[in-house]
Parts: sequence; C-alpha cells; structure tokens
Amino acid sequence: MNDWILVCGGDGEIVANASEMLSASVSRLSGKPLPSVPENDRDAVNSNNVICIGRVGQGVIGRCESAGVVSVPAEDDGYSIFIGRSIFNCERQMICIAGRTDGGVLYGCADLCNRYFGDVIYRGRDLWCDDTYDAPFSHALPEWSVSCSPAVKTRAVWTWGHVIYDYRGFFRNMARLRLNEIVIWNDHAPLNADAVVDFAHSLGIKVIWGFSWGWSTSCRDDFDNFGAERMKALKAEIIARYTEEYANIKGDGIYFQSFTEFGADREKGRRVAETVTELVNVTACELLSMYPDLHIQFGLHATSVKDNLDVIARVDPRIYVVWEDCGAFPYAYDPSNISRFEETEAFTEKLLSLRGGNERFGAVLKGMLKLDWTRFEHSKERIVLGERDGAFIRERQIKKNRIWKIIQSGWLKNAGYAARVISLIAKRSESPVVEALIEDALLENRIMFPAALYAELLWDPDADVAELIGRVAKYPCVCFANTEVDA
Repeated sequence: MNDWILVCGGDGEIVANASEMLSASVSRLSGKPLPSVPENDRDAVNSNNVICIGRVGQGVIGRCESAGVVSVPAEDDGYSIFIGRSIFNCERQMICIAGRTDGGVLYGCADLCNRYFGDVIYRGRDLWCDDTYDAPFSHALPEWSVSCSPAVKTRAVWTWGHVIYDYRGFFRNMARLRLNEIVIWNDHAPLNADAVVDFAHSLGIKVIWGFSWGWSTSCRDDFDNFGAERMKALKAEIIARYTEEYANIKGDGIYFQSFTEFGADREKGRRVAETVTELVNVTACELLSMYPDLHIQFGLHATSVKDNLDVIARVDPRIYVVWEDCGAFPYAYDPSNISRFEETEAFTEKLLSLRGGNERFGAVLKGMLKLDWTRFEHSKERIVLGERDGAFIRERQIKKNRIWKIIQSGWLKNAGYAARVISLIAKRSESPVVEALIEDALLENRIMFPAALYAELLWDPDADVAELIGRVAKYPCVCFANTEVDA
C-alpha cells in the first residue's frame, strides 16, 4: 500500500507550491519520497496508488470529475477532496484534490495535510501502536471526501513589516492556514518589496502595503492648526509619497490609517469623523483619478467616530472601510474581554449596512499578539523586510510563548464569540475583508493554535466550535505554547 505517486494536472507557481506542500507531508508519513509522474504516463497511473491534484476540467482531474468522485463548489477558492478506490485500478487507492482555481488546489492540499493527515488517517487504528503514527501509509487509507468553499472571501493577516522576520516562512504558514492576503504596515516601502510580493503571489497571497495618511503615534499633533491649508498640504504629501514609494513597486493595493485613534469624537475643537472623511475623500478622489485600478483600504478606529456614523457613511464607496476597536473580543486585544459583547455584535451589524447594500466592509480582529509599544521606534530609513537569522527567531519564540499561553487560554474559552462576529460578517457582506492583527508573533516559525483557529473560522464560522477546537488541535502544523520554556 506504500507505493504512491503524484500526478499534478496543472502548472504555475501556486500549483507547484501546492504539490511541494503535499509531497513533504506524504513523505513524512510514508517514510519515502513521493515520485511525481506526468499525467500521460498511463502505466504508472494504472499500477500505483495515485494522488491527483489540479484544476477542474483539466487532464486527469477531468477524468476524476467524469467518474463522479469529485464535485467542486463554484466559488473561486472552492475545492473537492476524494480518498478511496482508484478509478484507474480498483485494486489501488487514490487521493484526488480538485480546485476551482489554482488557489483552490492549494487550499485543498492544505486541508488534506491538516485535517486528513492530522486526524482521519488514524481513524480505526490502535492508538497505542507505534505503526499508527510511524507508518500510516503502510495500510489502506480510510475513505474520506469533502467539498469546501470559504465563508469569507478575503482572509488576511495585519502586521507591521519590521516584525516579519522570515517572510518566506511567514507566507508558507499563511498558505497552510488557507489565508490569502496580508496587510504589511511600514514607515517606508521595503527595499525588497518586489521579491516579497513575488513570493507571496506564488502562494496565492495578495500583499497590501500600509502607510500613514496623517496618522502617527501621537495623533493629537495632527490637529494643531488644522484647516484648509493643512488639509491641502497633507493631501499633497500623501499623493507624493504613494507616487514616489509605492506606485512603482509590486503590490495589490494600499491600506492607510488617519487620525481616528482617539477615545472621544472631538479633538481640539474639531469633529474627528468630519475631518477624516474630508481628508480621505479629497485624497482618494485625486489618487484614483491617477491610478483608477488602485485597491484602497481605510483603517478606521471606531472609538472616535462611533457616534458620527452618518458622517463616515459619506466615505468614497470605492474604498474599503476596515473597522478596528469596535468593542469586545474579537475586536479587543485581550481574548478574555467579552464585556458588552452583545453591543459589539449589534454595532458590527450596523456597520455592515452603513454605506448601502454593496458595502465594501472590512474588520481588523485582535486577541492575538501585538507590538511591545514600550520598545517601539520608528524606522527613519527603508529596510530589507523579513531576512533575520534563525537563531534570533528561535530565541524570540521563547519570549513570545509566555504571552501565547495566555492568549490561547482566551481563545479556548471564547472562540465562540469570534465565530459569531465572523459569521455575521460573512452573511451580511458579499465580499468582506477580515484581517487578524498578528504581529511580532513568530508566525513564520510556528503556527500557534489561536491563529489556526481564527483561520478555520473564516472558512466555516457556523461550525460547532467545540468540534472545531478539537479538529484544529490535531493539525500537524499547529503548536500550543510550550510550558517548559519558563522552567
């Protein structure tokens, strides 16, 4: 039963990375390399246990569709997995992963590596037998099939760029979690921006570059002598910065924040909502006249505008408004903070219809790791992003595990509240953007349980939360904070 081959019915970097992810997992479990053969090698396909991956309607996947073993959902990221008797030789087994798009192929492979290889492959076997775990491919594989598409179309991470220490590892782990976008906030565009974007795209991940539109770590300074001239000057600064730093590098859009990070709705006599809406609209209008295809996300702190939503409703409808700090967990940094959750849920529902039926809605969810602002310093120069050495990453992981222990406890207890908010967003918005703030969290080194659970909720927020927690806990790629590091 251990004679397996891989048939990849597609090309391109995303499918190649999908097959690489799958091959690594199969080889780890089978104890031998997974040979790859062309789909026209009928002798090999007919005489071996075969793993077929590819897009619908193409080559060997088309044959699997015709045989009725897979039926792929219509959504772009949809996929179907079948494990059972081979359609090429009834005495052999097959694994078929069919995706609607290249991304669907990748997510199907990730789901197999996570869910099937973490749980299903061991079903019906003696848990106290070493071979159960050492050689699961030496026995017939349990039959299994699933078809999936995500509840949330854009599934993202938000982070400052200087705390991505290994961008390749970071993006590989995002792909393993079936995430497809990252917002990277920087003081200046990275020197290696194009290389970062190219690698992200090879894993189906869009890169949104984040920078300030009048936001700083002391927002109150922005309101000194703020009038028409200041508005005009700030607009010119923003457009010049985009043109000089971002227009000529690769990327899939921009994210900005402006001066909304206040606890009150007025600052120095000016209404925050009116001032920020005016700045955003006049700046975006000119920017979009120059770059009409530019994707723009406006990161907005609800704390200063929650009582002036009629003003925010006037934000240019071409812009995604990405809401932050909307109340209790999952918007709160502390996942144990569920005080007044019902108000938070009702507020989210109000935001979802703020600008009409085609609302370009986004949300930044928290409850993970964040920057240590007591040690923060702005970067005065451009940096090379995500190229720190392994020793630094391993040492930093030990420190972060102490925080992760507390964070994972909150998610184990309160994940249901995150599920309710994500479910509401998925049902009320046609194409929402949901971003988790996961910064200085070593995602490139370890996929911690809360991050994996968040990612799963984006696919199925209506799943039984207790069942989902049990499932994610078994994923081979998932780690729990190690209590031994404090010893």
